[in-house]
Formats: sequence, structure tokens, C-alpha cells
Amino acid sequence: MEYARLILSALVTAIVNLGGAFRRKRPPKLLVVKLDHLGDVVTATPVFRALRQGFPGAPIHALVGPSSSDLLVGNPFIDRVLTYDSERFRRPGPPRSPGGPLEAMREIAAQRYTHLVELRGDSWTLLLPFLAGAYRRVDRGTVRIASWLSRHAPRHDPGRGPLHEVETNLEVIRALVSPTQLPTPKVEIFLLDTDHAAAAARLKSLGISDGELLVTVHPGASWRPRAWRPERFAEVARLILDRYPVHVLFLGTAEDRDIADSIGAILRDRRAHFLFDARLRETAALTERSSLFIGNDSGIAHIAAACGTPVIALFGPQDPRRFGPWSERAVVLHQPVPCFPCNQTVCVRPENPCVNLNSVEEVIRNAVAVLGPAAETRSGT
Repeated sequence: MEYARLILSALVTAIVNLGGAFRRKRPPKLLVVKLDHLGDVVTATPVFRALRQGFPGAPIHALVGPSSSDLLVGNPFIDRVLTYDSERFRRPGPPRSPGGPLEAMREIAAQRYTHLVELRGDSWTLLLPFLAGAYRRVDRGTVRIASWLSRHAPRHDPGRGPLHEVETNLEVIRALVSPTQLPTPKVEIFLLDTDHAAAAARLKSLGISDGELLVTVHPGASWRPRAWRPERFAEVARLILDRYPVHVLFLGTAEDRDIADSIGAILRDRRAHFLFDARLRETAALTERSSLFIGNDSGIAHIAAACGTPVIALFGPQDPRRFGPWSERAVVLHQPVPCFPCNQTVCVRPENPCVNLNSVEEVIRNAVAVLGPAAETRSGT
């Protein structure tokens, strides 16, 4: 089904651009569509900087899911953030967009965009260029198909792997901006003073002062086959607390509370804290404040990377060559298995998903590389 959508999207692009060659041109107004989840939106952020360089005076809008919109607040390269609650990418729960998808598309298209940048949409967003009267469209489907064909050509380079999502997103807009306007890819989130103040207040409420070192840990995952065992996170935290004068803050969402309870039952230390009700931007500010972030393959790992924090990411069913955190300060631990990559929702070995092939020793070795020589301190009780 995914490849059928990519092919259909590529076909829509060809039709729009062919017809657009004969349409009367209007001042450019761009809409970037990226409806999938938190980490995917983070990997799309370099696109906005590049488009602003290519279209310095044009309005640039972003269309994202409701759960991702806060990530783009404060981004100086985006003039407006729109939301559309696509059923295809919706997390469990009731719809958050009033009316039906056709009504939503009509309201969005009323902005009369001239350029559509489809980084990932659904079947309904294919209507946008026709409803808006756009004369230029670029899309992920065209790039993904071209990438697949190049890797399966008779004379392809066997050492060439798939494009990372950051590279795919920038490849989509290559037809709109010149090579000199494509910046060195950098994922970025623009935090506000209010975000930093909220994080500082939260840490103060937990008994963590401004000067104390902080390690943040995200033990959850959107799909449980991505999640490392809770007892291993507890063991990593215990070893860090034994060796360093730091606080360890476990972060997550309400869906991760059962994992937090499992860790809390094992790890009893006054410098271990649990926070599973923070707003998204507060979570981002907390990861930025950290000396190290450790977590599963998740959107929060991508957020930490975008904030410039050293990251240790634990991967299992998903390919880190495409979806690993995009940062020179990120280390991805991954042990591929014959069934990798998979659909991530149901594991053929549910009692021991492949992410658990990553060891506590590997995580600690990389943590020490970031935190430095151990200071050998005794954990509190």
C-alpha cells in the first residue's frame, strides 16, 4: 500500500507540473506537508531553512499533525503552522480535526498556494494542488521511487545504502532551490525563553538545582517492539548514579507509565526522577539542559538530537541508516537480525524483541565516553 501511494503521488506531481507550465504564475506561496510523527517532523526541519533561502520573500506554511505542531513554534523560517489530523497517522484516540477530510482540504486550499512540497501526506492531501490551483509540486514519492531504482539498477553501487530521511526531504526540494541554497543539513528546534523557564521550574520542583548535572532517559516507544527492557534502563541508571554526581530524569508520555512503574520498582534512588506529564516543548528544553540523553528509537530521541544534546539511541526493528537521530553527537546501537527491518508493531519474537540485543555494557561504554571518567559516588536512598 505504501508503494502504491508513492507511485500515485509521483503521478500527481507529473500532472500538476505539466499543467502548471501553462498556468498564469502568481507570487509564490508555499505549503510543506509533513503529517507523520514527531521524529519525522524533526527530520524535515532542514527543508524550511533551505526554502527560506530559495524563496526569501514568500510565505511558507507547514501542514503537520496536531501532536507535532508545537515542534515548529518559534521557527523563523515558517510563517504559519496548520494542523490536519490524518486518520492514517493518528495515534489511538478520537479525531482532533472538526469536520471531514474533504472539508479540511478545502479550508487549507483556500490559502491559494502556488507550490506544494509533499514530504509525506495521505490520500486526501493529493487533492491540495488541484483545489489550491498550485502550478508546482514536488513530492517524496518521486524521490523514493528514483532512489529505489538507482539501488536496483544493473550497475548500481552495492555499497550505497538508502537515503536518510533528512537527505530524502532535502532531495524532494532540490528542484525548487539551487544547490548553493541547500544548507548543510541540520535538524533544529527553536526553543523560547518560556520553554527554558518551564524546564527550570520543573527541575526545581524535583529538587534539581541549576548547576547540577542531568541525564535524561526515555524508556518508552510508540511501538513496544522498539522498547528496550525496563530493567536494563534501570541498570544503566543505577550504574550512572553510582559513578557520577548526576540526576537521572526519566521522561515520557502517559502511555509509558507502566514502563516507568517497572523501573521505579527496581531503582530506588533520590537522584532518580520520573516525569511523564510534561508538555512537548518542556520535554525538549529538559533534553537540551541534559549532559546526555539515552533512549529508544523515538521522536524524543530526535528532539534531543535537534537540541544538540549527546544521544545514545537504541534501535531494533527500524533501519537507523534511514531513521537514526541526525547529529554528529548521536550514537546508534543496533544489532540487525534476519527479519529486520519489519513493521515494528508485531514482533515474531515478542518475548525478546531484537532491540534487546543491545547490551547494558555498550550503553555504559558510550555514556562514559560522553560523561568522562567516573567520579565514583554513592547513590542516595
